[in-house]
Amino acid sequence: MALWGIEKEDELTASEQRGTHKLTAAQLLVKFLESKGVTQLYGIPGAGILPVYDAVIDSGRIESYNVRHEQTAIFMADGYSRTTGKVGVCAATSGPGATNFLTGLYSAYCDSVPLLALTGQVPTGLLGKDAFQEAPMVQMARPVAKAAYLVEKAEDMPRIVKEAWRLMTTGRKGPVLLDLPLDVQKGLVDVNLDEFLAPDEPEVLPQASQEQVKQAWEMIQAAEYPVFLVGGGIVLANAAEELRELAELLQIPVVSSLMGKDCFPNDHMLYAGMMGTMCQTPLGNKTILDSDLVVNLGGRFDGRSTGAVSVFKEGRKIVHVNLDEKELGRHVTTELAIAADIKEFIRQLTALIRESGYQADAKTTHKIVKLGEDRVKLARQTEFDTFPMKPQQAIAELRKCLERDAIVTLDCGISQIWATQLFDAYEPGTFMITGRAGTMGWGLGAAMGAKLAKPEAQSVNLLGDASLGMSLQDLATAAKHNIPVIVVVLNNSLFGLIRQQQNLLYDRRWISTELDYENVEMGHNRGLDFVATAKGMGVGAELVEKPEEIKEALARAFASNRPYLIEVLVDPTAVCSVSMDGTIKGVVESV
Repeated sequence: MALWGIEKEDELTASEQRGTHKLTAAQLLVKFLESKGVTQLYGIPGAGILPVYDAVIDSGRIESYNVRHEQTAIFMADGYSRTTGKVGVCAATSGPGATNFLTGLYSAYCDSVPLLALTGQVPTGLLGKDAFQEAPMVQMARPVAKAAYLVEKAEDMPRIVKEAWRLMTTGRKGPVLLDLPLDVQKGLVDVNLDEFLAPDEPEVLPQASQEQVKQAWEMIQAAEYPVFLVGGGIVLANAAEELRELAELLQIPVVSSLMGKDCFPNDHMLYAGMMGTMCQTPLGNKTILDSDLVVNLGGRFDGRSTGAVSVFKEGRKIVHVNLDEKELGRHVTTELAIAADIKEFIRQLTALIRESGYQADAKTTHKIVKLGEDRVKLARQTEFDTFPMKPQQAIAELRKCLERDAIVTLDCGISQIWATQLFDAYEPGTFMITGRAGTMGWGLGAAMGAKLAKPEAQSVNLLGDASLGMSLQDLATAAKHNIPVIVVVLNNSLFGLIRQQQNLLYDRRWISTELDYENVEMGHNRGLDFVATAKGMGVGAELVEKPEEIKEALARAFASNRPYLIEVLVDPTAVCSVSMDGTIKGVVESV
């Protein structure tokens, strides 16, 4: 049934032009995605996007995963992309289905994640006429996407989809939206498939000059205490091995930003922790403050990392290497700014150092020994004898029970901060987080996308009860498609981080941060019963109240080989260690 009046159906006819094919624009789009290796589509079919879904049926190469909320579909595409480095693809119908993609576009855009969002749109003849489920998607998406296109003619599809793919996957990567009017999806395109599907020219990334590499090396040599500060660009550039080789050659401490946490093994003797005002470690901040040269590789100098720039910059020089020239000098004044491919820059610098015959001296070695001593001295407490258990202890127990390459996805809030401070990451692409957007409800979809991308890896969504309330419906998606992700929810029945801020900054004047209530049906006062809800959706679930129960609960979860939820009751009075004055010097240790 047509939702926007009578529509004329195009008839497929054989092309008279030798070597070309007549396809609908939707069929052409799907063939293009097949040629790029796309094997999964996440979304909800609606009338406005049905021609694309119909073409997927004929594909045979793309499997469709339907979800319970469009937001989860784009989060799945995001998790898939972060796990594989490939483009995740999601689809939604017009109007509210499409607008539910906006938060996901924003989250991916902030972290330079390539994904393709396909949205249905009303027929072109109804555009601008306030038709049923018409939404100005391109105008809304442009500020939070690398690009957004309204495809107004079927014959424009070949050009636009190739351009969109190039934008997503080159330079500083990011999400792209294609808004597809219904009649355009059905319209016929005459195309030479061999030419259309021919491989793209390889990307040429900016390179550092030999003079820039030499200058960086000279600044490192001249420094008394140089430090590498590494960001998410290391993982995006697949440069973790190169970074490790360089750090070990120079015997220089490595401090990570939030997005760079998993680009260097957190148990390596050169890893000094994280820098920041919230997501940080005592050793990470101390190492930065002790330094006289910071070499930022693939980071942005985000405000939550540097804190007050006057304190961060005092007494130290900066070398900043980033693929995106716009990030250089944007937040922090630098003595040497280099716009270059991170992976190749590290290779160039390593080669120059090896050619110089450099060997770490006794003084440098002593600094690393001291770093190890400080690591023990400044380690945060994770063992307690309290009830309910401290969330810090629950996170430490979880880390002990997971494999080194387990993928952990985080939402936002106090659970995220505890995890960044206490959960060690060892392999690139395994500690997944929305850095700048800070999206609650993101982690479940991301964990499912990661599991589908890498079935052999453990995939765990670690989050708080407030965040799970924003994604809970899609436990049903995990159950329906039997995606064996593990959800570990730290339940303090609060918007915990906001409650902490109310205590610290608003004289304990609480409003709307409590989530508990008397659950008459279940016989407790925690409010929402996550175990009962999960079981009602067909997901295995259990309640944990003691730290020693976590190991066995996880064993049962993984042994089930199906989606599983573990609800961990934690101390509602527990707090996280944050800066009280907005500087990396001002972090107050709290539990």
